Amino acid sequence: MKRLRSILKGIGMGLCVLGFLWFLMPLLKGGTGIGMMLGVAVCVLGFLLLLGYRLLSRKGSWQRIAVRVVSVCYVLGLCWCGYLTILMSSAQSRVPPPGTNVMVLGSQVYGIEKMGVSLTKRVERAREYLAQNPVANCIVTGGQGSNEPCAEAEAERHALIQMGVSEARIFVEDRSSNTRENMVFSRIVAEENGLGTEIVIVTQSFHMYRALMLAENAGFNPYALVADTDPVLFPLYYGRELLSLTKWNLEQLFLE
Repeated sequence: MKRLRSILKGIGMGLCVLGFLWFLMPLLKGGTGIGMMLGVAVCVLGFLLLLGYRLLSRKGSWQRIAVRVVSVCYVLGLCWCGYLTILMSSAQSRVPPPGTNVMVLGSQVYGIEKMGVSLTKRVERAREYLAQNPVANCIVTGGQGSNEPCAEAEAERHALIQMGVSEARIFVEDRSSNTRENMVFSRIVAEENGLGTEIVIVTQSFHMYRALMLAENAGFNPYALVADTDPVLFPLYYGRELLSLTKWNLEQLFLE
């Protein structure tokens, strides 16, 4: 039994080290943020708990209680993250019927002709879909942030037109500042232009579940169209989405 515990401890510490390195990967491309810091903190805490649990549990009563409480909370937190990860993965299976209209969710832009990596991937995926579904229309979304020179929707529209998509197929929602507003204002655009309630959401895999839930809340019948994610930056986005989903669930629980 003692040998088994040592093996399991070693495996756990090894996984914490690998996780630590994985969450630091975005630094290779200059990426940083709260999602990365969350992942790093979780891995470091897990390593320290595995390293010092037996020592602290043998000390005085308050150290024993403290390390056990922290350990239980840590395990529950990992279970919660696992649950959210399953939801993120399952959301990608909502395949749209042919010809369904598409919505591109906004993200960072640096100019009318320069979009961030995530938004570029979304626009490219939407263009592929529109080429395969010539009867489908497109709603581009996203307002102008304080650090952006133009509305995200305008950059998306410009890019799609440059890629050969007819301007008549593109409808603009340029007032939103977050995903919830993307959906609310896009629903108004859809109603005003007779686009119906069935919509294909274009975003990255980690973001799809929350996007679909918010689309449903806004009155859409949504489907998933997953855009590529830079694998080096994925840990950053994944950690940030875990926090966003936790915040969203708390709002659903206490504010609605």
